[in-house]
Amino acid sequence: KPYMAATLNNLANQYYYTQRFGESEAMYKEALEIRRRLAAANPQAYEPDVAVTLNNLAILYMNTQRFEDSEAMYQEALEIYRCLAATNPQSYEPDVAVTLHNLALLYSNTQRFTESEAMYTEALEIHRRLAVANPQAYEPDVAMTLNNLANLYSNTQRFEESETMLKEALGIRRRLAITNPQAYEPDIATTLNNLALLYSNTRRFTESETKYNETLEIYRRLAADNPQAYEPYVALLLNNLAILYSQTQRF
Repeated sequence: KPYMAATLNNLANQYYYTQRFGESEAMYKEALEIRRRLAAANPQAYEPDVAVTLNNLAILYMNTQRFEDSEAMYQEALEIYRCLAATNPQSYEPDVAVTLHNLALLYSNTQRFTESEAMYTEALEIHRRLAVANPQAYEPDVAMTLNNLANLYSNTQRFEESETMLKEALGIRRRLAITNPQAYEPDIATTLNNLALLYSNTRRFTESETKYNETLEIYRRLAADNPQAYEPYVALLLNNLAILYSQTQRF
């Protein structure tokens, strides 16, 4: 049964990635049923697997706009991970943080900003703590959560807090890109673009232009090696710069 559940879960993943959502859901549900039954007899061995399948179902539901179902799955997975982390934080605190982050995204997408902020803040606290002991593994997660929390603050007109988060995320990503530019330059570009949008929305046009130009430079360089992936971003940045120039009468 454990192998059957694992295979069902993997097949569900395959269906999900190929947009066969109905079949994916059916496989996840069958895997979940088996794993719940196994966990009833041996929770220590099988509760982590229950949480994995719950998390996968939550992602499926979120991406198919079934937000209530998604929230229910995330909440149950989070409850399991919190219990597991209470006795084994080293193994399961990262899972708590990821699930909190996913819930924060869900709440943000459904305009529940207060709940989203609470989830992001707790996830950030965990990621910061993990990054102290293992910066190589968890600093990227710190930067990602800072970036997303900054977007939340920007969407709720808390521009100073948003700028602080984005600047910290940018500093981390610049540092990571020194040793691994291929992996982290796209993340630098994302944060620079977010800062440029923030500055544009708060009428700091000179700073916005500087950030847009740096972002455009990165995307042009990335597009030279991988045009299929990055030419759309070059076009987006050119469009954003064009809007900025129009706003500042540089026709």
